[in-house]
Amino acid sequence: MKQFSEEQLVIYQRVIDAAPDIIHIISPDMRIILRNKRSREWFPLVQVGEHCYRTLHNRDSICPHCFVCRVFEDGKRHEHESLIKGNSPEENIILHSTASPIYDDQGNILGALEILRDITERKKLEQALRDTAERLSRANRIRELLLRMVRHDLGTPAGVILNTTEYLLEEPASLGDLKEDIEDIYRSANHILQLIHDADVLSKVLTATHVKFKDIDLSGLLSGLFDQIGPLLKKANVKLESRLPDKLTIKGLPILKTAFENILVNAVKYGASGGRLIVEVSEEDSYVVIEITDFGPGIPDEYKSRIFEQFERLATDVPGTGLGLAIAGQSVELHGGTIKVRDNPAGGAIFEIRLPKDGRELQSSEEEISTAQ
Repeated sequence: MKQFSEEQLVIYQRVIDAAPDIIHIISPDMRIILRNKRSREWFPLVQVGEHCYRTLHNRDSICPHCFVCRVFEDGKRHEHESLIKGNSPEENIILHSTASPIYDDQGNILGALEILRDITERKKLEQALRDTAERLSRANRIRELLLRMVRHDLGTPAGVILNTTEYLLEEPASLGDLKEDIEDIYRSANHILQLIHDADVLSKVLTATHVKFKDIDLSGLLSGLFDQIGPLLKKANVKLESRLPDKLTIKGLPILKTAFENILVNAVKYGASGGRLIVEVSEEDSYVVIEITDFGPGIPDEYKSRIFEQFERLATDVPGTGLGLAIAGQSVELHGGTIKVRDNPAGGAIFEIRLPKDGRELQSSEEEISTAQ
């Protein structure tokens, strides 16, 4: 049987003593012929020259399923995990063990290099992550249940109130002094329904894990929105100027419609005093850039990033839920894009949205996002 030379053992000893893991070199007859400093710290009673099964495991024969033996049988690397008792009865230590063959120049196996790594803390962390994931999953299920309850148990009566007050307001002359009170009820019910809708949409965007991008004509999408918000533009006395290509196809999700609608409506509500709204689309390499410019009072610097947070509003006297721009921001991020706001040199604000033309495929359920329109 080939053996290590004294010179080899000296060199190996220096190398393995520098390693942080427990290392043994075991001969084909299962004797420990070398071990490192870490091994001496962990197993002070182990003796070099003795059989590993006797000095490490207090056995008279080779351990069942010994993976070091398999190294000498097939000449391949093997690994496994094992549980050993620590210093106290309640302490368990998990070791990840590998055994690899050591060959001489002629291809003969001289021994096996056994490396034992303490992975107890890693295993605890993995278990903690699994527990956290389970708690988050449970919390998401509860959140989804509560959201369904809000949609139904609040949405239904709010809808009844909205429809009833809308019916009453069709004949305002008959309401007398109650007219203003009923109008307040109507606005409050409408606000509740909008808040429920926005919370529902935002929830879908935030929890999206499975989406599939489709071809979307961005120019057509924006043109359709211009028609949709026409009455709002007319009421606010805002003139819309659009600079769109005839057709511009990108990979995206239906939620983009809601995102741009929220940005446009926000621009009209807060920038109406300027009387103008410009929407311009351009292309830069693999991105499309959409700029929505208003000429209103502008946005203070301290609010430029905060406006994309949930329930953050610039003015409480303007109707809104505080979720519109949060939905827009999360939707753009879902596409791998960016959204930011900067000052309009002529007065007002410019919203800049950058979207990748080819989208960003995520492994997830399209159903969640496709309903959030």
